[in-house]
Amino acid sequence: MNIKKLITAGIMALATLATFADPTVTDVVAKQRYPWNGLVDITCKVAGISGTAQWKFSVAAVMPDTGNARKVSQFWVVKNGVNSTDKKVQANGSYKLLWDAKSELGQVSYDNMVMRVTVVDLHDMVQLWEGGPYWATTNIGAENPEDYGYYFWWGDTVGYKRENNKWVATDGSSSNFSFGESNTPTYIKSIATLKSEGWITADSVLVPEHDAAHVHWGGGWRMPTKQELGDLNGNCDWTWTKLNGVQGYVVRGRGDYASNSIFLPCAGDGYGTSLRDAGSYGYYWSSVPYSDSYDGGAWGLFFYSSDLFTYYYGRYYGQSVRPLQGFTE
Repeated sequence: MNIKKLITAGIMALATLATFADPTVTDVVAKQRYPWNGLVDITCKVAGISGTAQWKFSVAAVMPDTGNARKVSQFWVVKNGVNSTDKKVQANGSYKLLWDAKSELGQVSYDNMVMRVTVVDLHDMVQLWEGGPYWATTNIGAENPEDYGYYFWWGDTVGYKRENNKWVATDGSSSNFSFGESNTPTYIKSIATLKSEGWITADSVLVPEHDAAHVHWGGGWRMPTKQELGDLNGNCDWTWTKLNGVQGYVVRGRGDYASNSIFLPCAGDGYGTSLRDAGSYGYYWSSVPYSDSYDGGAWGLFFYSSDLFTYYYGRYYGQSVRPLQGFTE
């Protein structure tokens, strides 16, 4: 591979519907190793990191022959001389990246190549219908789409994970938690009481401080409403399948959005000290309490191999959260 010249460019990240401006990348310089060994060093500066949003680097190579930008994956952030697979951007300042161009593109020769470095939301997201919100591709606490992630009682922002057949709090506050009525301060409280105690807004959705998606991921992330879970059902095609051995649904957009999809694993739910129905049923919270005669419930999405629908559950159950950004236009 012979790259005669690398022309570099820094551009602003695309808007991700956050409540404040996205970070910018400037002073991008890319230099091929000499003698050529397929590696390219990229330096840049990041500004605008603030608030609670979480960010990561994204790198693309613009092909001179077609003008098409190709997102690359074989790059690392160099930290203290060590190539890190952690691509998070946690602070403003200068950064060094290393791109394995030969592994990414093979034996290719270009006179000019534009490298684009951006800072984007740490969590991947897709839009599944026109004018709809952007859905995260993983649950809170999950690294991969098929991972179950954390479990929350309704209004909880700590989250619990399964370790050695026990529920362990993500903040270290408990190593043997039990999902139950006595551990759920939102249970058996009316809409009026939830409002007066600051759990929900005047529009009867969880306030940001009690929204698990916003607390864990920051920025514009939030939990879906009951209506949005219903729209996800009505506007998309659902296919029961396995992803890397995990049972769940692929939820795919239609028409122009048919190439966009998310996977919702059957993570089961937390009840007492047990994990129930994992691999068979999926339970996902909304941000909306049940508003009729039962003061202990909240709306959520429930599914299994042959059906899916929105339903209300006792707020003390431990359930998954799938975040989203933006609002239906």
